[in-house]
Amino acid sequence: MIRRSTIFTPLVAIALGFGLFRLTYEVQTLEGELARVNRAVVAEREAAHVLRAEWSYLNEPTRLEALTKKHLSLRATQDGRIRTVAEIPARPDAPIATAANSATAPTTVAANVTPASSWGEARPTLTAGKPLP
Repeated sequence: MIRRSTIFTPLVAIALGFGLFRLTYEVQTLEGELARVNRAVVAEREAAHVLRAEWSYLNEPTRLEALTKKHLSLRATQDGRIRTVAEIPARPDAPIATAANSATAPTTVAANVTPASSWGEARPTLTAGKPLP
């Protein structure tokens, strides 16, 4: 009986030591990766901060006004050119092209829409009842 415990105890100690050894190096590897990711996050935050500052500078109203005067020939809108929505003339309906009055009339397929499926979407089908692709 003493012999079994003498053999079993050192084997368990060796297995535990090896497991602890592997666990220690795995933790060190993960800590290094965590530090690398944290450095990358800090670098990205700094880059975002720089980009926000640059965007703020580029959108400064006085700078944009100077660039507009330099590169564009804009004029102030005259009062006579401003209209209300009611004063805009209605658009006439466009004529519908048919095969009788046009040789290049587009061909159309009559389609029906089936009621919504259990997924909540309506599926168009041909008049023959086959679903469209």
